[in-house]
Amino acid sequence: MTTPKSELHNMLSLENSPSKLNGHARKKTPEKKLGSPQEAIVHIRNRKNERHAAIKIDSLEASNSQLKIIGWCFGECTIKLVHNKRNTPHEINRNRRLDVANSLKVSEPESGFGFTVTTTLQNGEYTLQLQTLMDEYETTYDFPLNIKKTITHQEKKSNSPQPLGFIEVAAVANTTTDAVVVGWALHSEDTAIWIEDEEGFPFSLQWAFRLFRQDVLDAYGNSFGHTSSMAGFMLHINGVKPGNKLRLMAQMMDGEPAVLGEVECTSLPTDPVAASRWLFGIQTPMGQLHQRFPLVDIPVINSLKEHQQHTQDDLPVQVRQLGQPPRQPLVSIIIPLYGRTDFVEHQLIEFTRDSWLAQHAEIIYVIDDPRLVEEFAAQAELLYRLYRLPFRWVWGSTNRGFSGANNLGVQHASSEYLLFLNSDAFPQQPGWLQQMLDVLADNPEIGAVGPRLVFADGSIQHCSMEFSRREELGIWINHHPRMGLDPKLDPHRELTTVSAVTGACLAVSRINFDRIGGWDTSYLIGDFEDSDFCLKLRRAGLQIAYLPTVQLTHLERQSFKLLGQDDFRTRVVIYNAVRHQTRWRDLIEASTNGIV
Repeated sequence: MTTPKSELHNMLSLENSPSKLNGHARKKTPEKKLGSPQEAIVHIRNRKNERHAAIKIDSLEASNSQLKIIGWCFGECTIKLVHNKRNTPHEINRNRRLDVANSLKVSEPESGFGFTVTTTLQNGEYTLQLQTLMDEYETTYDFPLNIKKTITHQEKKSNSPQPLGFIEVAAVANTTTDAVVVGWALHSEDTAIWIEDEEGFPFSLQWAFRLFRQDVLDAYGNSFGHTSSMAGFMLHINGVKPGNKLRLMAQMMDGEPAVLGEVECTSLPTDPVAASRWLFGIQTPMGQLHQRFPLVDIPVINSLKEHQQHTQDDLPVQVRQLGQPPRQPLVSIIIPLYGRTDFVEHQLIEFTRDSWLAQHAEIIYVIDDPRLVEEFAAQAELLYRLYRLPFRWVWGSTNRGFSGANNLGVQHASSEYLLFLNSDAFPQQPGWLQQMLDVLADNPEIGAVGPRLVFADGSIQHCSMEFSRREELGIWINHHPRMGLDPKLDPHRELTTVSAVTGACLAVSRINFDRIGGWDTSYLIGDFEDSDFCLKLRRAGLQIAYLPTVQLTHLERQSFKLLGQDDFRTRVVIYNAVRHQTRWRDLIEASTNGIV
């Protein structure tokens, strides 16, 4: 009679008594010897070549009186310690090993995969036995332990444990060869430890982001002390491909290098947003993301963004002109369309009421959503027949984001000035655009100008932009002062120099636009692009102005809260804020001191 599998699973208590499997199944001697779990993971496979069990000894510590074996064991099996081919008293404690569960892609039992075996050290030979029921046979695997080498280290070197580590995952974008390696490592301060590729090229962990790992602390805290709390690491490297193998290496106490862990690189999504979802899924406390992003995420996503931009430059662009625009327009109004187009008619109605705009402006709608192309193509024909106001629409074959859509619109503009406008922003009176352009024409020191924006209820949405410190997150965020208040409470009554203005309605000359290289397309999902644009103008020696005598209605959401949104969106804001402040910290801090 064989032991039921459910009963056998319960035997994974790793008891130090003789195996309960004896007498319940036919015994079988392994057909071949396996490698040593002290050197690498030993996988045990059944007759179908399916993984049945696995064992790894992470460290073996010996002193004059005690032997301690730390490792992990997966599968329906039990282990015990044998001394000179006889059972010997020993104690086994279990612990969770999240790194093993993630690497093997299996659920971890409540007792955990990890084990620590301790016994009184005696002269002689020690063997760790793994016993399992496989293919209807009870099979015992003997793993002789190399004790002498460890004792020599203890006697000759120090009481410090040997370095330990594991690579849990490595993902690489095949379009850029940028990779992220995630794992953990425990070692003394004077121990050399590094990542190595298949060619033996080393990548130092000196530049890794280190993070707290409770599972590693639970398993090895007694051996490594406080250093085991920050054992986790994330490292950005370059020059590898999916399928390449990476090794975690360490210099052991005898001076020889040893492999602590090995992993095969998987593929990281090539789309920057998809890649960021994968990266941001690697849990890190919110308050530490500002430290992690510059080391790991920003280099990877910047490379993907750069590759994406090169790809988009080669895509076909569709252009449709409806009606005859002004022969020599003074200003090009560029309006990106994403998600919806129902506001376009209301915007065109307001434009038709402004005779100066009709005579001097060319209107360019940039479709930035593939779902809108067919719908808007038909809608545009109808709107032109109804209102007879010439306009042009452009479709760049893909979603390029707010900055990319604006840059595409500029490529199809022919005016001296540019006005960037959201599709849900509506002028309240004629002459608004002329006033904004007069500011730029009369004040060459001003690089960009923006009006007051109000919500549908008339309250202030935008009357300039400031930078506010979120100390608990380590970031500077964009802040809209006096949002939600009555416009009468706006202290500005005339043209005012400010730190920045919103991109929902912003005017700039074409010369200055080209001077700063246009909109930056490397931010994720539309944050900080307008303040980045303004700060580039300021870096070029120009000023940013707010014009409260011009007012538009903007139907954007009435509040923006950094926290309280979904987790991914919050991390996107922090990512963009970190990238933004890394580029512009000096100007941001100067602005908070009143220098604009």
